[in-house]
Amino acid sequence: MKLIPYKVGSASAKALAEALDIKRIRQEGPQINLRGQTLINWGCSSITRQILNADVLNKPEAIQKSVNKLTAFQCFEDADVDIPEFTTSIDDARSWINDGKKVVCRTKLSSYGGEGIVIAERADQLVEAPLYVKYIPKEQEYRVHVLHGNTFFAQRKARKLEVPDDQVNWQVRNLAGGFIYANQNVEISEEVRTQSVAAVSALGLDFGAVDVVVTQRGRVYVLEVNTACGLQGLTLTKYVEAFTTLNR
Repeated sequence: MKLIPYKVGSASAKALAEALDIKRIRQEGPQINLRGQTLINWGCSSITRQILNADVLNKPEAIQKSVNKLTAFQCFEDADVDIPEFTTSIDDARSWINDGKKVVCRTKLSSYGGEGIVIAERADQLVEAPLYVKYIPKEQEYRVHVLHGNTFFAQRKARKLEVPDDQVNWQVRNLAGGFIYANQNVEISEEVRTQSVAAVSALGLDFGAVDVVVTQRGRVYVLEVNTACGLQGLTLTKYVEAFTTLNR
């Protein structure tokens, strides 16, 4: 087993390779034959090096679909995955606001950590964007990790108590907004599992970390699938356990 990272300096790729005691492969270099070996593709949407005969987990073309928010939503829609309503039309977005809804303007289709997100509550707050998503008020938000059609770990987004109230962003729950991933005693419903597995499958991925929100009424919506998530502590341990089972 070997690993190819989306960039040389990826901390999560380095941590996973070291924990699995496997080598990382650089993009540049001569043709390499990995006959009979598994290659973990860690978020790389384009492999420039010619790699032969490897069993590649997460083909580059599948990752290309996952990193583009619009393409991913279209794939989810085609596969009947439960997702928020979306559009590429600012007029449609304006009509949602007129109906009393909030709109997530995605000014960047390929971004991380909430970059490029503008939340509009009024029509004059709408900005030009290639993707508009109807905002879903959420009770809980999870990250569900899937490999080969099975969920092997789940995390819940939780507020960092040391962050002051006026600095907490309840709409975009990321690290900058005062949230972390809680790992202990996280329980998810069967529907969350089902939708997470369906989302990974819809993109043609072998594994992924699925961001899911659940409303007060228990409705489940998939937001995106990450193919090179952050790995620390228990999350790293769970990934090592999951990939180790592939060699048994």
